[in-house]
Amino acid sequence: MKALGLASFATALLVVLTSQGGDDAAQKKDKAALQGKWKITSFETKGGKDANLEGAHMEFDKDGKNLTFTKGDETKKGTFKLNPTAKPKEIDIMPGDENKTFVGIYQLDKDKLKLCLAPDAGDGRPSSPSRTGRISS
Repeated sequence: MKALGLASFATALLVVLTSQGGDDAAQKKDKAALQGKWKITSFETKGGKDANLEGAHMEFDKDGKNLTFTKGDETKKGTFKLNPTAKPKEIDIMPGDENKTFVGIYQLDKDKLKLCLAPDAGDGRPSSPSRTGRISS
């Protein structure tokens, strides 16, 4: 079985993440809303729906900087940064075991989180969530 890393997860989503400052109050609000474990309930790539990662989890730590991706008994750690004042809101994910940054956009709606990540570094940040991975708490 091919090893699955946080980078391959981010690559499969249609988003790349970059770090921007953002308003402190908005940062605190979105970091608090993201905190906890999110289950991947729907996952799409450029090729369409992909059930391979459904059921995996992403957990955003209470520190507002670290995240953990878990699929089965495999766990990968990384960090993230948010820019909640951008339109659309921006997220950057940096896998702990790679020297890459995946830039993307996100949308929080109560118990639903939608992420759209660029598949490769250098692809640029997505401008709209036309295709997104849906993650639910």
